[in-house]
Amino acid sequence: MAPVSKKAKIAARPAAGGGLQKFFGASKSAIPAAADAAVGGDGSKSAAVAETQAVTKEVAPAQVAAPVSNGLTDAQKQRIEENRRKAIERQLAKKNGQAIDKAAVTPSATAKMATSPAKSPSPLKPQTLDMDQGLKRKGGNITPEKAPLPADRRHSNAVIQPNTSTLESEDKFCTFGKVPWKQYNSLYALRLERLRGAALAQAQSLWSCEVPAGNFLPSISATSGSSGDVVIVGVTFKDMPSRNNVIAQYKEPQWATSCLPEEDVDLQESLCSDADTLWLEDGSCRLRLELQAEDVAKHATGFVVAVRGSLTPDGKSFLVKNICLAQASTAVPVPPVPESAVPGQYVALLSGLLIGAPDEDIEARSRAVEFLLGRSETGNEQALSRAVQQVVVCGGVYWTDAKRQVPPGLAEADSMFAQLAEKCPVHVLPGHKDPSNLSLPQMPLHSYFFRSARNCSQFKSVSNPYQCSVGGMQLLGHSGQPIRDLMRCSSIPTPIAALATCLDASLLVPTAPDTLATQPFEKADPFIIETAPQVLFSGGHSEVEYEWREPVATGSSGTLCVCVPSFHKRPAVVLVNLNNPRDVRVMEFGAEKA
Repeated sequence: MAPVSKKAKIAARPAAGGGLQKFFGASKSAIPAAADAAVGGDGSKSAAVAETQAVTKEVAPAQVAAPVSNGLTDAQKQRIEENRRKAIERQLAKKNGQAIDKAAVTPSATAKMATSPAKSPSPLKPQTLDMDQGLKRKGGNITPEKAPLPADRRHSNAVIQPNTSTLESEDKFCTFGKVPWKQYNSLYALRLERLRGAALAQAQSLWSCEVPAGNFLPSISATSGSSGDVVIVGVTFKDMPSRNNVIAQYKEPQWATSCLPEEDVDLQESLCSDADTLWLEDGSCRLRLELQAEDVAKHATGFVVAVRGSLTPDGKSFLVKNICLAQASTAVPVPPVPESAVPGQYVALLSGLLIGAPDEDIEARSRAVEFLLGRSETGNEQALSRAVQQVVVCGGVYWTDAKRQVPPGLAEADSMFAQLAEKCPVHVLPGHKDPSNLSLPQMPLHSYFFRSARNCSQFKSVSNPYQCSVGGMQLLGHSGQPIRDLMRCSSIPTPIAALATCLDASLLVPTAPDTLATQPFEKADPFIIETAPQVLFSGGHSEVEYEWREPVATGSSGTLCVCVPSFHKRPAVVLVNLNNPRDVRVMEFGAEKA
């Protein structure tokens, strides 16, 4: 094709408004003139003219016959004005924060737009819509060819939620850990919805003889204008002024472009102080609870409770007489012992091995492994060691140094678990310092760490928290982070008391997500204890503690709450009888046992 002359290129430029011919059409009289001007010296036509002629064939007869004024047909003008009106509607709706009808556009605004001087539209730039000099369509590369922007441009990301049928399976927490992340502002609302009925039922069983049925209110806002004692249900929120302000920390220069340093759970200080206040909130409002300072210290954020009391004369707070937790859990009875079962079968719980630590007691760990393998030398312990049917490692597998990338005890841990898995099932939970994600639920330790043990069918790397069934007995527990966090946010004196409080509240991790990192679940709270287990354990503590809790429901068994010691601090293994959870044995492997 011969090159087009410079004079022909200038002549081929479209007249004002001519760029819209491709999209709105043009009169027959206008097309030949532009076509003739675009013919080169050798009689060839430009690509733009060829495209214009091709599009003209598809123009409706009414559009072609319409008179031309200022390069625009009446149909073009009508469509432009219609687009302007729709843009005004969209802008007003966005400004008001809600969708409005087309009639909501004020006549004055429409008239102002209609009387504004018309500008020649260009196919290379979007229309500029002036409404008090404040309305402009964004995006310089938008052409009239693209569809108008929708009224609401916000996208709603679909969230894949786990199947609720898996809540009672062994993979409950592992499944919940794989959902996409969103903000956690709806987690407390979901928790309240699930446990409100249980808290209200517990309150009615305690106070129905003293409080009229009509004074058990459906919401906190219903307390307005009430007289006498009333009962309200909500989620507790504890305002702790001594708590670090995360936003203020990020404003510091050294953390402005990086992450805050991870706290050492062993060095965390208490967040409680005499200035703490306790609030109760639900979907309607928040109300401050008037309590003594020592009573405020007993509570923490995240519990679903029923509160009995009355409003203060100024109506700004609530005088509390009694508080009860949502004791909704019903325990499953321990299955009867089959006649063929060997009496005295046990599950072994240990935690905090910290394999690879410079001060590790390797001899104590070796004696513990020999015991779990059924090779105990003493006659009194030999029968007991052979009765171990399963081993559960409650976190704290590896010792890590902040300056190192890989835990030094990987090979030793792999070898130990491979030996144990040859004898009985071994389930290993990750802990706070183990190589897994920080937020709860923690995902199972990667199989790469267990090159030998993973080949054993009885070895299983599991999530934290974790639940399973051993010999028909239900076990539920974690590596200890929820208990340590609850204790630093309250005045609960011992780990076993904190663990019992979680059981009474039907919450495995009550302080998440307020002070304990967790994923922001929207449609399910995996930390609600649906059914009380026969054994509720927590790992990584300094001492052994266990307590038998009587059942909530008549005719069901109770629950054994057990705090498993960190083997690094106290070399011991806790044995729980599968046939009778009240039977607990603590096997010591310290220096005095040598």
